[in-house]
Amino acid sequence: MTTEKESSAAVADLLHDAGEAGRADAADQPRLTDAARKRRRRKIAALGGIGVALAIVILIIIRALSGSNPLPSIPSELPHHVSDIYGVNQPMGVAVSPSGDRVYVTESEGSRLVRVFDSSGHQIGTLQPNSGNGSFRLPVYVAVSPKTEEVFVSDRLREAIDVYSPSGKYLRALRPPGSSSGKANPLGLAFGPEGGLYMTDVGGSRQNHRVLVLGGSGSKSLRTIGSRGMFWFPNGLAVDGKGDLYVADSNDGRVAIFNPAGKLVSAIARGVGEGDLALPRGIAISGDRLFVVDTTAQTVKVFHLHGNVAELPTYIGSFGGEGIGNGQFRYPNGIAIGRNGRIYVTDRQNARVQVWEY
Repeated sequence: MTTEKESSAAVADLLHDAGEAGRADAADQPRLTDAARKRRRRKIAALGGIGVALAIVILIIIRALSGSNPLPSIPSELPHHVSDIYGVNQPMGVAVSPSGDRVYVTESEGSRLVRVFDSSGHQIGTLQPNSGNGSFRLPVYVAVSPKTEEVFVSDRLREAIDVYSPSGKYLRALRPPGSSSGKANPLGLAFGPEGGLYMTDVGGSRQNHRVLVLGGSGSKSLRTIGSRGMFWFPNGLAVDGKGDLYVADSNDGRVAIFNPAGKLVSAIARGVGEGDLALPRGIAISGDRLFVVDTTAQTVKVFHLHGNVAELPTYIGSFGGEGIGNGQFRYPNGIAIGRNGRIYVTDRQNARVQVWEY
């Protein structure tokens, strides 16, 4: 008969043998290398991603079958093309009335009129000076006074700014003095928050190109921005709510940025990198976004404004591209933004105004 002491010893021997066997089996198993562990983690992560994707697909199907929106909408950083306005011959400038019910478009060929459209894109009238036919005028840029809703149109050939009433009646022609002998040659137009009219003057040589600030009626010159030779055919310009000025300095391939005192504080430069410019023309501001029409790049480039004029705007992206299809440009030029956020871009060689929205 086996005693209790002998039984305990036997159990201890069995446990010892089992432990040794287990250690031997473990020793026989191959060890995982670091590379194998990484592959295993990647497989697990991939399976997890597939699971999430399947869950989203199932959610979309369930929502679609139930008649609800598949997913909540996500605000886009860039707008999408909505429609086009036709009936203009090589449009150049565009502006929207403060109420948003009228869109003014200058045409550089044909009759060379300013055509007036309603918010749906239907033509409701035209603007033209009292004298002269199409061969003796060239309307380029247009701006609407936020206070009086009078319409101001720059004319390159007549070296004047034509002013119209909100109803379309021709009121007067402004001919500001030039920086040297002779008259100024107005081009870009914009109104500031204080009601002053800002215009780019491209009369004479590069040394005379500048920005001129006029009183709200345009009859009195208030100040000049830009030293001699600072600009080279400046085109469109825009003024934000704080009085900071953004000028499309076209032939220099940049957007020059000035503080309210008229001091140059920063610039978006010419180049071939992301967010660089080639030939900027039209320019507009909406909230914290700056829109620049880059004509030879066939795009509109969008930048984020930081609230500090000395801080260079951050490039967000661009929309457009060369072509004749929907949302494509052939030498875009002017840009305006309505109170409803609609973006109007003159698509010159495609003879239309494109409408974009967020």
